[in-house]
Amino acid sequence: MTRRMLALAFALLAAAHGTSYASLTITNVSANPKSLASVEEGPVRIVFRLSAPARVSLRIYDGRDLLIRSIDSTGTLQPGDNRLAWDLRDQAGRPVPPEAYRYTLVGESGDGEVVEHDLTDFTAGDDVRATEVSWDPQEKLIRYRLPVPSRVNVRVGLADNGPLLRTVLDWVVRDAGPQQQSWDGYGASGVLDLSDHPKLQIAVDAFALSENVILVGPPTDRVRSIADLPWGEIRRNVKRRDKKRMHFHRQQPLEERGDFSISLILPTDLPRSPDGVPIVSGILPVRLDIAAEDRARALERRFEPVFFIDGTFALENEIGFLPMTWRWDTRRVNEGVHFLTANLRGYDGNFGMATIRVVVARADRNSSDEIRE
Repeated sequence: MTRRMLALAFALLAAAHGTSYASLTITNVSANPKSLASVEEGPVRIVFRLSAPARVSLRIYDGRDLLIRSIDSTGTLQPGDNRLAWDLRDQAGRPVPPEAYRYTLVGESGDGEVVEHDLTDFTAGDDVRATEVSWDPQEKLIRYRLPVPSRVNVRVGLADNGPLLRTVLDWVVRDAGPQQQSWDGYGASGVLDLSDHPKLQIAVDAFALSENVILVGPPTDRVRSIADLPWGEIRRNVKRRDKKRMHFHRQQPLEERGDFSISLILPTDLPRSPDGVPIVSGILPVRLDIAAEDRARALERRFEPVFFIDGTFALENEIGFLPMTWRWDTRRVNEGVHFLTANLRGYDGNFGMATIRVVVARADRNSSDEIRE
């Protein structure tokens, strides 16, 4: 069916039911440019077409769906092509931090009819498959390619159901095209060098940004947002809500989407090797803790801790609780250096990871001088 036939069908249907459709429409909307390397490259011009005279407001929202700028037209705009410009500053006149920003247009006609053009909930959120994922140990670069502008998470771990060992990028904004990310090759705790590990695995997860997005650069390694909003917290009106799903990252608020910071804590009275590594033996209590700023979020969403010895699965507790202590029987491993890793798996796809290095000795060997790595 052609567009003309479809329009005629809608008109006949409206006439048959004695109804009429809105006379004010906002169409042909686009932003130019959609991606800027710096704030100095602004402004961004939002072009649109009106079907009737109207006052129009351009509204800019950040990744939290909070209003950071509202720009009203000067008087009534006439039917046809129009434009409004955003200078990449917030409502207080400050340059916005590098991030992704969504724009909407709200039009009001002379008789009080109000329409809104907002593509956010209808064009965002699909999972994106990154391609050409590779690791360059000489340059210390992770490389990959994105088909569309996306929020990206990059984690490294070990293949064959091994542990996750570090979150390199935690749901930051990246434009379409080839990407490269520096990484020093170490796990989250800085004790395990993975640069040349034969089982190194790189996981790039991403979901698409909406079509009404403006990327303000340069790319950053963490999510940034405006801390104080003197004009108040005004949230965008959500047009569509998806059914709750596990590991569906778009559904999580931006400020709650990131991974957890966790730590492994050993008894403080353990002997040490000459280079300061804890010497352990027998049954060792290992306490897993979550950073104070992440604890409430982890407990609310539920989680499960998983432990690995030298990259091999050792224990999983399907019910996470705090405080949690695992009593590790070190007699089940050989003497010498071992790496103990904990993964905290949140039910909504948030993870935590930590690794410690220990020297295992038999219970009758107490002197650090007798330990050889």
